Amino acid sequence: MKVFFWDPRSDRQQLSEDPHRPVYHFLPPCNWMNDPNGLFYWQGRYHLFYQFNPTSPLWGKIHWGHASSPDLVHWEDHPVALQPDKGTSDANGCWSGCIVDKNATPTAVYTGFVTPHQTPVMMAQTKDNNLILWEKSPYNPVVDKPPADVRETDFRDPYVWKEEDLWKMLIGAGMLNGECAVLLYESTDLVNWSYMGPLFSDSIKDTHTMWECPNFFRLGDNYVLLVSLFPDIQGVYYYIGKYNGETFQPESQGYFETGRTLYAPHVRWLQADLGDRCIMFGWLREDRNEEAIERAGWAGVQSFPRELLINPQGALVSRPVAELALLRQESQSLGGIQIKPGERYQLPFTENCLEIEALIEAKGGLVGLEFLATPDREEVTRLWIDFDRNQAVLDTSRASRSLDSYHRKGTINFRNPSPKQIKMHLLIDRSVIEVWFNDEVALTGRAYPTRGDAKEIAITTKSEQAGIPYLKVWEIGTIWPVEKG
Repeated sequence: MKVFFWDPRSDRQQLSEDPHRPVYHFLPPCNWMNDPNGLFYWQGRYHLFYQFNPTSPLWGKIHWGHASSPDLVHWEDHPVALQPDKGTSDANGCWSGCIVDKNATPTAVYTGFVTPHQTPVMMAQTKDNNLILWEKSPYNPVVDKPPADVRETDFRDPYVWKEEDLWKMLIGAGMLNGECAVLLYESTDLVNWSYMGPLFSDSIKDTHTMWECPNFFRLGDNYVLLVSLFPDIQGVYYYIGKYNGETFQPESQGYFETGRTLYAPHVRWLQADLGDRCIMFGWLREDRNEEAIERAGWAGVQSFPRELLINPQGALVSRPVAELALLRQESQSLGGIQIKPGERYQLPFTENCLEIEALIEAKGGLVGLEFLATPDREEVTRLWIDFDRNQAVLDTSRASRSLDSYHRKGTINFRNPSPKQIKMHLLIDRSVIEVWFNDEVALTGRAYPTRGDAKEIAITTKSEQAGIPYLKVWEIGTIWPVEKG
């Protein structure tokens, strides 16, 4: 197979001064990226593949980009792994899928694209320990069309795992009866697949016609089904329940995350030196128009890698992987802060690549964190904790003066009733915002300030009085060895 290659270090160097381009979240050297694919641990390295357009910062004919890491946070770029081939079943793109270990051979199972009505399942293998060179299977496509009761345009994103001597595969689908579904297939060799019927189907909202990018994995004594809601792309949803090898019976469900920023997560159990962990990457979408994206020359970021768990209350939760500590630089701890209504407590930091942990107390009302803020607050992103409504709001309505970026308010409800104390864990990486509350629920957003002094951080309150008994801030370093020219 011909290998598509470019000079990633040069491209990264050229774009490194972009004030909106993250430094500790993964993204390709340039151009368009969307779904994470093929998360895989092999020969002492983590491998991440991703949906990639190597010729444009806009969505287009998709390849599989590739990078690897010794520690999940410092990455090395590799040549494109999979690219469309004319006259084949992936002529119009190599779309989302996964990688499994078949007899000590890393094997990719992914979605091909021939016409808008034909999205077959494809396979490729590598015997290269660096996972650089891939050969597509002579048996492609291994699944050529959807079942009769599935809409032809809503059938994609295989997720494969092994149960004893049998391979299982889920494919996201939309049924003709209006339900969203995950379809179950079985095989002994990854080539010849038998359709077993829907593993599970449901209808969450009438605006969703299918589930994209299904993930199915065990956590403790339960199984988790994680799906992305298409086409309105307003969140990632989960079910937790029991699996008998043929069907899945949910016992609880809910939004893993609401909003439009985080989408198409990819989850794998990774066996490495730190033990067996359930790791997730997710696509963080841009929140600005195509003209701004074209000028920037890049689009799409991966979430910081997260570990998934089921909490004592039985909900699916996430947290940044422990390797985040490898990126921490200078830090400062504060505590005993008391803020009265209308006051603004300015924190002694003027950076935009930070990690913040804080404990926030109030008897009611609103407590806000202002960040990516100019001194005059012409540009400011606000994170409000509403102790009365038991929720948090990420407000980017004044984050940028630019008309090219979109202004939003993302909301998440806390799971514990009537809290008086909230634990917050915030990652700020230039335009990327990820925040967790009480180690349970998360919000993700994007902000694009135009002014170079949009780096102030402050705490304010609209409650009777707010207290911050604990606050710690770390400066976070880059994950890329960018050469200075």
